[in-house]
Amino acid sequence: MMTGHQKLVKVLRHLKVESAQLVGRGMTSSLYDIGGGRVLKIHNQQQEPGYLSLLKRFSEQLQRFSFPFAVPLIYEYGTVGEIHYHVEKRLPGQDFAELLPRLTPGERRSAFASFLDGLPPLHAVHMPNLPFGEPLNPQEAISAETWPGFLQARIEATLTRSYTDLQEDLADVDRIVDGFFRELGTLPPRPQKCLVHGDYFPGNVLCDERGILTAVVDFSPLTMIGDTLTDLAGAYYFCLIYDFVTESDYEFLRRRITEKYGAHSWQRIDLYYTFYCFRFSDCKIPDNHTYRWCLSRLRTL
Repeated sequence: MMTGHQKLVKVLRHLKVESAQLVGRGMTSSLYDIGGGRVLKIHNQQQEPGYLSLLKRFSEQLQRFSFPFAVPLIYEYGTVGEIHYHVEKRLPGQDFAELLPRLTPGERRSAFASFLDGLPPLHAVHMPNLPFGEPLNPQEAISAETWPGFLQARIEATLTRSYTDLQEDLADVDRIVDGFFRELGTLPPRPQKCLVHGDYFPGNVLCDERGILTAVVDFSPLTMIGDTLTDLAGAYYFCLIYDFVTESDYEFLRRRITEKYGAHSWQRIDLYYTFYCFRFSDCKIPDNHTYRWCLSRLRTL
């Protein structure tokens, strides 16, 4: 198996680029600055046929909208042997999750306010001609005529991979799954079909030195067409994976969400929290930290 450096050397040679500077590494890829306002993303795994071309087209479609922040734009994609890569525009800012622990309490409040303010412009993108589902997930291509129907189909697909693990680690898993599916019946069957980032948390936004949002990144197979409150579940509950997010931070986030979306919205937000805990329940081996986050919620149900 090739190391990350060996993969980088091969791709740089293919692109006729002399050097690259590591920007960051994640669960799914490594990102390098290759100059000229461009970054190179080398994927850790081979991508599904058609995925990178689909992602490129989607990034081009995003440029039609006047967001108050930058969004990805893919210039090219390809393969070098079994290595999959793409080149995209270098976006302004730094990783919000890395900066956040260094901010003062006052700066943190402004930063989290800016973080939440990034969602309405995304959600203003309406896609009425698409079904409820995951438009960037060609591997599974799950969609439905109704929003609850999609959510159930999505979780049923995930459970084909995670059910054995959940049986081992979660008492009454069948009762919890059945209860979740029943609760889906409380959701509006056909909400407005809006763009849902699907993985909106501090690790997927960039900011300036004050923590003010500059870019939203990593649209992915988790991106959905559906109810915008799904992203509020991510924005609030995904922060639980970080030990530097304080009780004061959560109080501020909860207050801001309640002021903007209403106290009644928390019933749906909490249901989407459960959705995500099932959605990510197939990661016990590759990402046990997130798997434990899933279990901590599911064990309360």
